[in-house]
Amino acid sequence: MYSEAALALINGVPVIGVRFQDRKRALTEVRNLTKQVARCVRSGSQTMVRVGFKAGEDGCFTLELCGGSGKITVIPGVDELMLRRFQKAYNAKKMFVLTCFVDEGAGAPQSLVVSDGLGVVIYKPCRALQL
Repeated sequence: MYSEAALALINGVPVIGVRFQDRKRALTEVRNLTKQVARCVRSGSQTMVRVGFKAGEDGCFTLELCGGSGKITVIPGVDELMLRRFQKAYNAKKMFVLTCFVDEGAGAPQSLVVSDGLGVVIYKPCRALQL
C-alpha cells in the first residue's frame, strides 16, 4: 500500500497527501478521494469535516479526515515536523488541500494539485469543497 505522507506549502497553503512511486496509482487514488468527498458533500450544501491526528507507536501520526458518513481518508506517516508545519499553515490560512503526491526523480515529490489540478480543498472550520 503506502506508508508515507508528503506536505508542500503552495503560497502558504498546506497541501498534504499520500506519497506514491507510481503516477498512475496516485491518479487513481486522488480520483477515488474526490469521489469519496463528493459522496459526503451534497451539491450546494456545507458539510462539516473533522480533521484529526492520531499518534502512532512509531512516533509518527496518522491524519484522519471524517465526514458525516464516516471516514473520508486516512493518511499515515506524518512525522512531528510535518505535523507542526501543517498546523501552523492551516491555522494561518484557514484551509488546506488534500491530494496525492508522486515521487519523480531525486527532487521533492510532486503534488497532483500542481500537475493535474486534482485535490480537495478543506476550509476551516472544516468545510469540504471539491476542485
